[in-house]
Amino acid sequence: MVSESSSKTARSICIKIWVAALILAATHILCPAADAYSVSALGLAPWQASIAERSILAVAAKLPENRTDASVQRIIKVVADKLFAGYVVKNVTAASDNISLELEPSETPPQWNLEFKYPNLEAPVIGWFAADAEKLRAPVSALIKNIPVSALSWCDSGLRDEIVSVMKPLLPGWSPSMMVRAEGDKYVLQISFAPEMPLVIAVTPHFSSNTLPGVLHSQLQDDMILHTAPFVGLPVAWASRHAPDVNAWTQNYLADRTLVERVSAMPKAVFSAGQVSQLNVKVESSRYYVSAWAAVYAGTSERSAEVGLHLGRIVQLMPHWDMEAYGEGIMELRDWNTEGRLGLRWSPWGDVWLGGEWSSRDNLWWGRLNIEPRLHKPYAWLRISEYGDVNAAIGWKVTNYISLELHYDDRDEDNWSLRMLGNL
Repeated sequence: MVSESSSKTARSICIKIWVAALILAATHILCPAADAYSVSALGLAPWQASIAERSILAVAAKLPENRTDASVQRIIKVVADKLFAGYVVKNVTAASDNISLELEPSETPPQWNLEFKYPNLEAPVIGWFAADAEKLRAPVSALIKNIPVSALSWCDSGLRDEIVSVMKPLLPGWSPSMMVRAEGDKYVLQISFAPEMPLVIAVTPHFSSNTLPGVLHSQLQDDMILHTAPFVGLPVAWASRHAPDVNAWTQNYLADRTLVERVSAMPKAVFSAGQVSQLNVKVESSRYYVSAWAAVYAGTSERSAEVGLHLGRIVQLMPHWDMEAYGEGIMELRDWNTEGRLGLRWSPWGDVWLGGEWSSRDNLWWGRLNIEPRLHKPYAWLRISEYGDVNAAIGWKVTNYISLELHYDDRDEDNWSLRMLGNL
């Protein structure tokens, strides 16, 4: 019985809800609210018309419901004459909840000139900014053409919004401010620019190279820290847009440095904009390979520490086939034993090198495979002698100057060891 009673109660509630919904719908159909007006303003620029239409619509919303079209026309004309300085209202029509205004300038529109006041920027940034700003001249001049000066009293904010909209793809991160001044019978609209947060507060250059020693990286890095000063204080959004320009400027700047010219290096820069921006520069010589290192071993009693030097020169034994002829010298610091190597290698692709070398340690020829190290990436190398001896390592380049390797040499009693290298 309880279940049957609950079911009847539920059905009763559902019926009441449906009845209420039907009554509410009928009320909206039979007794509609006062219709909203639609407003159109003629004789104005499109961006001005939207401002005028919103203003008149706000006025129309306050009109009494029992108004006549004639009274609406009179009220709208009086209000429009007061609101829209610089224009006269030629005609107002109101019919079927549609209001139409026709306006025209109250005087001959002045001749406008456009002037940009650039922010205090250094080269090369000021050139990039000027090029972007000049692309604004035509669309902004079209916005203010034939606009009476007095009209700015009611549409200046709309004009600024339109200028911001035009600026956004060209000058992201910059905010405009406007000032109007008279020059004889002409008027000048001056636009100045201020950076918006977030801003670039520092630029950190990082150099990497497999063909030049680390000491040269340091010299170039110190030089670049001074020459990236023009990028500090820029809006991050705009700096990001000009990343290709920063890359090209950096590459051209470094290419003109005496040090880079002497080793025939080809710099390649990648700029990543942020509050702390990164400028990663790879500098590889097209003619020389020079590297020096110091290494210490752990996990073996047969090796302790060593220093080494690699000197290479690009040669062409056959047309269009670049190869590296190189010599290496290695000195063990515990007993001062030395090893010399002479070799030839070539790169079939990317960071992979194949070749062969002669070693003075055992007077044997070795085949050699190298996958060159890159920052924060794994690398490997493998040497196999003519008798099948294997010497190899897999490693990780921790910084531009430090690498860690798991080292293997089957000629040693302790075949496996850990090796830390410092790139000099």
